[in-house]
Amino acid sequence: MEFNTYKKKVLHIQLLPLLSGVQNAMLNLVTNLNPNEFEFSVISAPNGLLVNRLKELKVTHFPIPELKRRINIKDIIVFFKFYHICRKGKFNIVHTHSSKTGFLGRIAGKLSGCKNVIHTVHGFPFNQFQPKIIQLFYLAMEWIAAKFCDKIVFVNNSEREMAIKKKLVPSNKAITIYNGIKIPRIKRKKRFEEFKNNFIIGSVSRFSKQKNIINLISVAISVCQKNKNIKFVFIGEGELFSVCHKMVKTVNLQNQILLKGWQLNVIEWLQNFDVFVLYSKWEGLSIAILEAMSVGLPIVASDIKGNNELVSDENGILVSIFDIDKLVDILINLSHKRNDLIRLGKNSQKILKEKFSLEKFVKSYGKIYEL
Repeated sequence: MEFNTYKKKVLHIQLLPLLSGVQNAMLNLVTNLNPNEFEFSVISAPNGLLVNRLKELKVTHFPIPELKRRINIKDIIVFFKFYHICRKGKFNIVHTHSSKTGFLGRIAGKLSGCKNVIHTVHGFPFNQFQPKIIQLFYLAMEWIAAKFCDKIVFVNNSEREMAIKKKLVPSNKAITIYNGIKIPRIKRKKRFEEFKNNFIIGSVSRFSKQKNIINLISVAISVCQKNKNIKFVFIGEGELFSVCHKMVKTVNLQNQILLKGWQLNVIEWLQNFDVFVLYSKWEGLSIAILEAMSVGLPIVASDIKGNNELVSDENGILVSIFDIDKLVDILINLSHKRNDLIRLGKNSQKILKEKFSLEKFVKSYGKIYEL
């Protein structure tokens, strides 16, 4: 009997070496696509939890020290390093993520001779909170980069439809693949001792402007000042972490608003929450919300693209990004609606199984990789 030993070589191009939503979505592909069919490599900035995880998985990692979030002159060096790695590696598939690496990586991948260049839009870089000139700049970048790839994957339908309407992307290149995760096979554990007698509102996100974390911390302060039995738990770090820590310390609420940093056992923390909240200004399709749904949590989220394809009145509450007072009012009153929260949480798990399963996610990308 003969076995086909040929493997397709896939290069993922990431920006930051974190283990947040974008990176975890990629890792779901790396760990679940058939290892006999695909051989993975990853580019990112050096160090970080992502790099550690790739070492554990024995996935080749190409660190690029010049790779930073902000656009800068060193991006010229980054581009040529992308091109050199793509050319030398002779990859069958180059798969880019994030806006800057998506722009540089798509062009480098296609110019290197790669036959199948894929980009996943985890949320466009332009949004309503930016000056018009910045929005136009990013629109132009997306329009140019779209010409250098074969498929553009959107993680929500709203942005795919908008991109086609604005002629950023030809309709034959655009496809929606919802992020998917696995429902953990664990029973609900007993609460952490420190949460035993409290109603816990939790969040998992980067401490960044995108996640609207300053406003959410302000909401948490208002809620805790009015109800001493409510605790907030924030999992994550980022450039605004120290600012948020100072806000909490200033009002002496460190025992009610807990900033726990990044945690590897996120699912265990989620199991200790009564409600999950994410009040982002913009999203693609939040892995954090999906993880919260996977353990049966009701969701309170900002009413924005992406979030409103995950959350409805069946499994949670959507709140306008411009109505902070309403969010405060909702969160204060949830502790008196235990039965409603149980029903919403059960619906979260049901919706996840039907629409956002890991199996659907992996199978959909497998089809694109076979093109």
